[in-house]
Amino acid sequence: MKTTMRFFASAIAVLVLVPTTSALAQRRRGLVDVSPSSERHGAWLSFGLGAGTDSYRYDTDPSYGHSLTKPSFFIAAGGTVNPHLRLGGEINAWVNEYTDDSGYGVTETLVGGLLTGQVYPVKQLGLFLKGGAGISRSAAYVSGGGYGGPGETGFAYLYGAGYEAKLGRNFFITPMVSVMNHRSDPGRRSGDPLGTLHERVVTVGVSLTFQPGR
Repeated sequence: MKTTMRFFASAIAVLVLVPTTSALAQRRRGLVDVSPSSERHGAWLSFGLGAGTDSYRYDTDPSYGHSLTKPSFFIAAGGTVNPHLRLGGEINAWVNEYTDDSGYGVTETLVGGLLTGQVYPVKQLGLFLKGGAGISRSAAYVSGGGYGGPGETGFAYLYGAGYEAKLGRNFFITPMVSVMNHRSDPGRRSGDPLGTLHERVVTVGVSLTFQPGR
């Protein structure tokens, strides 16, 4: 009798435990089978700072000159199409502040608003190539000097490269280099003999990217 009872008890235990174990295994397999989120996914927000070297020329100049290195920064946000591509919008600015010979404060700027894309050739690496296009404005403001024009609005395009290194679950630090180009031609209507203004800023810097989630 005891042997029979033990047999039935063992059989009941097997009948109870096997489906439970199978269900747990299925759940576990289900969790594993779901593709893990990539290092790059969802919305993102970036802040960058660097040393920007500004130079310019006109159509009458054979090459760029008048180079000057000052702070350059940008703020950008967007989304991730897939682990190989991020798209977004960016405001990129170069600023030079100084006091002229007359004692007035002068602020020179080149600011661009661009739509950008970052392409990651290798999914497992943080290396990316960057490009973008939009509008830009080159201007100089003199504090209390009574001079300084409204600036020139033109076409902007940008290209560069960088490498995303993961700091934490949602943060990346990114050494980068970029070149923003500006073109404007306000003299076309006024007969300015200098022609089109070509201005560019080459920036070497670093950015911090926050990726909040899917």
